[in-house]
Amino acid sequence: MARVNSTTKETSNNFNVANGTGAAVRAGLNDIFTALRTINSASGDPSGAANVVAFQPHIDTSSNLLKICTSVSTGTGTFTTIGDITQANLGLMPKAGGTFTGKITHNYTSSLTIPSGTTAQRDGSPAVGMFRHNSTLNQFEGYNNGAWGAIGGGAGATGGGTDEVFFESDQAVTTNYTLSSGKNAHTVSPTVNSGVTVTVPSGAILVIL
Repeated sequence: MARVNSTTKETSNNFNVANGTGAAVRAGLNDIFTALRTINSASGDPSGAANVVAFQPHIDTSSNLLKICTSVSTGTGTFTTIGDITQANLGLMPKAGGTFTGKITHNYTSSLTIPSGTTAQRDGSPAVGMFRHNSTLNQFEGYNNGAWGAIGGGAGATGGGTDEVFFESDQAVTTNYTLSSGKNAHTVSPTVNSGVTVTVPSGAILVIL
């Protein structure tokens, strides 16, 4: 890890080797090559007109951040951080996806595109909080309490064109289910599979049509 210094260099540009003996010029070139090889690595950001120019990259070893200079004014550079060299993919989210651990704010007024697919294309291992658009049912849906359920868009109503008239549901109960606390429910002539239990808490009402 190294950055070039003024020894055997031109005073206005540490990346230019000053005239000198063969040994001095070689030492200057080696110094420059070492700096380039280590991406100008050292603690802090480079400063001074001889040490930094626009579009020059460097690594700040005190923070492990890879940065690039975007502009220089009176020997002081303005730097943009590219990423953390100690993190996979420089700490950036790969195109293939990943997990954010902090809050994300979308600051725009157009729209956000969410996943859309058929019922058969639902996530194979769903988790609470997932949401998507179901192109088979033509509705938005979210995963909670062990099942996918309609959200928004007329509370699950569907129909031809833009109609929201019919409430559709599965025809069989295949997994044990307990009505949510403080909620009532209704369903249309479902078949309850053998060994499956539907629990209606005290005070709740389940209407089967």
